[in-house]
Parts: sequence; structure tokens; C-alpha cells
Amino acid sequence: MLVVTFEISVFERKRREFIQAVPGILVGTSKNTGCMNHHMSQDLQDENRFFVTQTWESQSQLDAYWRSERFGMFMGSFHLMKRAPTVKIHAVSFTAGIEAVKAARAS
Repeated sequence: MLVVTFEISVFERKRREFIQAVPGILVGTSKNTGCMNHHMSQDLQDENRFFVTQTWESQSQLDAYWRSERFGMFMGSFHLMKRAPTVKIHAVSFTAGIEAVKAARAS
């Protein structure tokens, strides 16, 4: 499993345009084969900073998405950004839930 995070800083004067355009471009991403979930959020301290987080089953499925027209449209929004987004890809070897929190608090 892969978790991909895009950290995006937009120009203040372009924030509204970004908010109007990008969610509509990305909304269908979760329909791609291998996309387990997909979220976009805005930073609580900097309203011009956004995060797009995606979870993928495999690298090959992620690569297919990156070659897609939809991702190409997302790349077309880069002119609204102060700089190219920071991209981080994390390979996940295991996943835990609330039980891990409860176990840690019980110790």
C-alpha cells in the first residue's frame, strides 16, 4: 500500500480559482483502479496551503493514474501554485487502528 501526499501552496490571489477548479478535477480519482481513498484538505494555519492525500494498492496502479488525463488536468493547475507541489510517497507495511491507541494508553 502507498500513501501519497501533495503539499500545495497557492498564490493568495489564486486561492479561490484553485478551490473552484482542483476539487472538481480530483473528485473522480477514487474511481481509478487501485485508489483506496482520496482526500483534499486546507491547512488550519495557512489558508493558501492545501494537502491532497491518496492511498493506492500498488505502484503500478499509481503510475497508471499519473499517466492519466485526469492527473494531467491536475498538473495543469500548477500555474495557480507558488511552486511545484511537494510530493511524498510512503510505502506502508502495516496498518493499525484505534486498538493501537488504546494499547498505548493502557501501558
